[in-house]
Amino acid sequence: MKSREGMPGVRKAFAVATTVAMMGGFLSGGIALAQPAGTGDAAAGSGAGQGMSLTLGAGAGIAPDYEGSDDYEAVPFWNLRAGNLYHPETYVQVLGPRLTSNFLPHDHWRLGVAGQFIKERDDVEDDRVDELKSVDASAMLGLIAGYDFLATPQSDLAIEVEGRQDVAGDNGFLGTIRGRYGSLFAQRWRLDTLVETTWASEDYMSSYFGIGAGDAARSGLDEFDADEGFKNVTFGASLTYRFLDRWSATGLGTFSRLLGDAEDSPLVEDRGDENQFFAGALVSYRF
Repeated sequence: MKSREGMPGVRKAFAVATTVAMMGGFLSGGIALAQPAGTGDAAAGSGAGQGMSLTLGAGAGIAPDYEGSDDYEAVPFWNLRAGNLYHPETYVQVLGPRLTSNFLPHDHWRLGVAGQFIKERDDVEDDRVDELKSVDASAMLGLIAGYDFLATPQSDLAIEVEGRQDVAGDNGFLGTIRGRYGSLFAQRWRLDTLVETTWASEDYMSSYFGIGAGDAARSGLDEFDADEGFKNVTFGASLTYRFLDRWSATGLGTFSRLLGDAEDSPLVEDRGDENQFFAGALVSYRF
């Protein structure tokens, strides 16, 4: 009887994942930076009910206009989260351009679908970079697995491994190792933090940081062959305040330092900045 009841729950979870991922793909900006998971959910309500919970949030942020740029632009920012799908630890969330989830009904182990939308690199502020051929938008899709050492309603301390492949084109593969910590430190306040590093395949590095002979001739930048390797290390934090029973406000930011061939590319070394920042704020409502 128990297993028969579980199957509709699993089907419902994947239906929710598909819907939320599609919404996130249309609504998200092209932020390639990481955001702390779980933003606004734990602090947005005074107590989770027995059924599925839904959190919707909207706001705005400031992000580089391409990965490695020193020019920044305003972007929309979204928080779409469905929690307690068929177990208190199961959820699907789109936070900005990032999709995370957990479909494993376990108090500590995690396994789910991961995704990331990276917008097309085209019509950027820097005129010489704008002379380079456009890079098509990437729809990175894969899996995320992890273990939460605390996993209480008040706090979590987790390590995660995430792999995602561009399923919309040939912009390669990203693999991320992440540690994150979140805690309710007062009745209405929650802090979430993360540190992570991301490895990128040769296809990804060539698309976003390489410069071929034709691009070099058009832009005046040096040719550059970008090889696979760790491309960045990122630190992030978000602070959420529940100002009403179902309403919360979140401020968040990340700092990402480009590494290796990403840092050495003329797009970054000559025209951009190896230090990448994101800052944003949003208001969320929990049903």
